[in-house]
Amino acid sequence: MKYGLIDIGSNTMRCVIYQINPDNSFRALLNEKEFAEILSYIEDGMLSQEGISRLCSVLGRMKTMCDETQCDNFSCFATASLRNINNQVQVLGAVKEATGIDIRLLSGCEEAYYDYIGLQSCIKDAQAVGFDLGGGSAQVFHYDDYGLVTSTSQEIGALAMYNRFVKGLFPNSKQRGKITKCVEEKLSGTIDFSRKHFTRIYGMGGTARALAKVHRHILGKDGETDGYILTLEDIEKLDRAISLLGMDGIKILSRVIPERLVTFIPGMLVIKSIMQFVGASELYIVRQGVREGYMIENAILRGSGIDEFRDEQESLCK
Repeated sequence: MKYGLIDIGSNTMRCVIYQINPDNSFRALLNEKEFAEILSYIEDGMLSQEGISRLCSVLGRMKTMCDETQCDNFSCFATASLRNINNQVQVLGAVKEATGIDIRLLSGCEEAYYDYIGLQSCIKDAQAVGFDLGGGSAQVFHYDDYGLVTSTSQEIGALAMYNRFVKGLFPNSKQRGKITKCVEEKLSGTIDFSRKHFTRIYGMGGTARALAKVHRHILGKDGETDGYILTLEDIEKLDRAISLLGMDGIKILSRVIPERLVTFIPGMLVIKSIMQFVGASELYIVRQGVREGYMIENAILRGSGIDEFRDEQESLCK
């Protein structure tokens, strides 16, 4: 079976077409992304008309790709990009009229649940802590004995932090401090990791992969970002190196991750804060995340797990 899935993120929109085999194994046949930066089109809590047009244009192209690939099933979901806007009804109606697509809005708790499913499917650990950092929000979650224990979803995404605190290209020392303090305050009182003693945290999302790409480039390493390991010390050194390089540092980021030039450092600060909150000294980058979790839960498991999660949502998600 071919399953088409469009993920509308705050920074990136991505369409993935999966081949799902009879034994429930799967692989991505096509994977296309576009940096639409939907969050940047939100003004006074409303997605602007320009933003709606941008959304419809990208979705139309991606839906055409799914149609031409003859997908058996198709889904489209949105995360922090659309779940907090005040003109949801107008936006969803405009998209439906222009493209025929029904967008499913995921709550932060649902997004964390799908992140958990995506991570569990690829690392096979009985217990783990992970995060998914996007443009608008971040989800941090913990599972044990293969079951989700608790999770939190907070509006501390890389693009959100840039838009809120940074006035220029990169954050200055005062703005960096504000980003770090904001993340610490948002996470405070959500999940208690004081007795968990996790030394490793699994990182999902484009910012985590970008971190691996830049670190790999500076060290002259080849290879995939999936499975790449960075210590907290490595990240601290990378942060200092980019700052000390000045214009050369900007050139490196422009060459390696041009689409994330302005959000890279805010995102790196968020990741460092999450690691310190959890008490982890090591970051392990994984490729799979919310999209794979959504596909597994809805196309393979037929939604039984998410229904059970919704019943327990108040106790599992903070």
